[in-house]
Amino acid sequence: MERGIRREGLEADWKDDRIYDLPEFEQAERFASIAVGTALPFTEHLDDYGASLHGKEQKTIDQRKARIQKFAEDFPKVQDVTRKKVQKWVNDQAAEGRSPKTIQGYVSDVRSYWNYLISIEAVPEESAPFDKLSLPRASSKGRADDRRAPYTPKDAVRVYRAALAEGDALLADLILLGMHTGARIEELCSLKVEHAKDFIDIRDAKTGAGVRQVPIHPAVKDMLERRRKESSDGYVFSGLKANKYGDRSNTMSARFSRLKTDLGFGPSHVFHSFRNTLATMMENAGVLEGIAADTVGHKKQTMTYGLYSGGASLEVKQKALELVQYPWSAEGG
Repeated sequence: MERGIRREGLEADWKDDRIYDLPEFEQAERFASIAVGTALPFTEHLDDYGASLHGKEQKTIDQRKARIQKFAEDFPKVQDVTRKKVQKWVNDQAAEGRSPKTIQGYVSDVRSYWNYLISIEAVPEESAPFDKLSLPRASSKGRADDRRAPYTPKDAVRVYRAALAEGDALLADLILLGMHTGARIEELCSLKVEHAKDFIDIRDAKTGAGVRQVPIHPAVKDMLERRRKESSDGYVFSGLKANKYGDRSNTMSARFSRLKTDLGFGPSHVFHSFRNTLATMMENAGVLEGIAADTVGHKKQTMTYGLYSGGASLEVKQKALELVQYPWSAEGG
């Protein structure tokens, strides 16, 4: 098929010349499908798919849609999506350095969207371009390398003091509380004054085990009292703006990331690493695993404690938490 016979209406549907890289019979087939309106844009039903995910958090829906839209940059029409081409896309992503977890996430989300297209009869029921793919898998070494690493107690103190030295009192206080609770940054940023009086009542947690009551360590008692009195909006860490998903930690996450990077810490050290630090310090202090799990909000794996126990009391957790003592007398770190 010669380029000279390309019709203006068809040219409007194809934004590039990739069709001419195909064998002539496939070129003819593609032009015919466009002419009769069967070359469906891959994202034609994406908004309807998002609406079908009722029960999911909006943030999760938006993340899925963003991945599907990114995939559609390489597959603008549903007719472009074949198992052979998807496998090549997977291989190319791996060659470009994408992590196995990221690639698997993309494939999972796009497969879910494809199943939706089947359900509304936008693609044939027998089509299966995402089945029997060879996906990269993380090696056991890779999984260990990707794990969040704990700060040493000295390093945790160094990070806290660095925030103070920069005059970022809000971040310093947030770090101090993270060091002594093991709480996630969003759990702390969304903590209300009324839930941080006699103990820290974490209600907005990522998991069921994360909903918990954490004793107030003596090292943070004065800071919490000050934050409660100074609050202007009912939150312990006052003045933070929530994003469209209701998360209040975005700004603080960015400030912390810059701080720890400037101190020489890599991607395995994040705010969440204080959780690892606290768990490590409690283990080294001889705290029983069940008590530590109840304190930091980890699920207990045993039948007796995990299923039947009501959990350690505040008094027991208080005694365990007070065994955690950071080296404040050490200079620098």
